[in-house]
Amino acid sequence: WPVHGGRFPASTFVINTSGAFVLGLLLTVSIARVETPLWRYLRLFACVGGLGAWTTMSSIAVESDTLVRGGATALAVGYLAATMVAGVAAAAAGTALGRLTRRVGGGGREVTR
Repeated sequence: WPVHGGRFPASTFVINTSGAFVLGLLLTVSIARVETPLWRYLRLFACVGGLGAWTTMSSIAVESDTLVRGGATALAVGYLAATMVAGVAAAAAGTALGRLTRRVGGGGREVTR
């Protein structure tokens, strides 16, 4: 999924947005469980390790810089704004789905706070 110069970096945008969605979902579902060392390590492994490797947040800076250097400053600013808005929306959607699945499925023991 190569990124061509002067064009919107769709591949990085999709990867980061999907990662934000999964992160919101996974954290919402896992935090509702009784806190045990196993859950803590699984959450760290999945969220920091797995999704940290999946998302390419550092690529945002490189691709934006490349767009600006290529004269596509407006596209770079639009890319940055779209990435932030889509990331927050995707994380919110993942969180909402996580809350919904907890109510519907009732799987696991939930923490009462």
